[in-house]
Amino acid sequence: MVDSFIVNWPKNIKLLIFLENSYLLKERNVNPKIEIIDYHENIPEYYAFCKKFNHKKKFTDDFRFNVFRFAYKVYAIKKSFSYNTSQNLIWLDADVKTHKKIPYIFLEKLISDKHYLSYLGRSHVKTKHLNYSECGFLIFNTKHHLHSLFWKEMMHMYDDGMLFELSEWHDSFIFDHVRNKLEKEFFLKNINITDFGLVDIESKNDDHVFVLSVLGEFMDHKKGNRKDIKWSPELLKRIKKDRKI
Repeated sequence: MVDSFIVNWPKNIKLLIFLENSYLLKERNVNPKIEIIDYHENIPEYYAFCKKFNHKKKFTDDFRFNVFRFAYKVYAIKKSFSYNTSQNLIWLDADVKTHKKIPYIFLEKLISDKHYLSYLGRSHVKTKHLNYSECGFLIFNTKHHLHSLFWKEMMHMYDDGMLFELSEWHDSFIFDHVRNKLEKEFFLKNINITDFGLVDIESKNDDHVFVLSVLGEFMDHKKGNRKDIKWSPELLKRIKKDRKI
């Protein structure tokens, strides 16, 4: 993810990485486009959440209820706003690979001063089992007048455990819940990136909305069985030993 970002993203866009076990890296911040921040040291709120609701843990392989795994992301995004000085903040999942240079003008087409959130909805893709957005790519307009309210609602879902009252507990489902609520109650305007069009679904034979959308020309979200990441046994052993939840 990092290597492909350095090569293919515009030079004036900086990558902020919240990395667990960042001390495992021999060198840190070796590129001016990258800033690495240790997750454990800087986001204690996540670990407090895990401790507070540890009794809610479900021992299941069903990702819909793997709340602690997907909460990593939510707390990272929330913390990133304190480091951000730009109007627009882009979130990328760590398994997003950029395979083509992204023109700055392309990113500008995905945002608007009148809209708060740019996201990948699945309304244009026929999937029977996925009733939530793809949140591997998000853009937040931090100057929007409802930015603070959106994140007040998001953290209410997590810090106060309100998400456990919903039918699914992962980040995409919670994002959609809060987004839909604010769209209805406060007329919040957001941008569904899939409204810009999709590639030919039939020829692709794929329901992965990320690669079917306009983002697919430049990136691929290699989640699930799309991953091609290979970890060394030594690194896996150390991460497993040192990881604290």
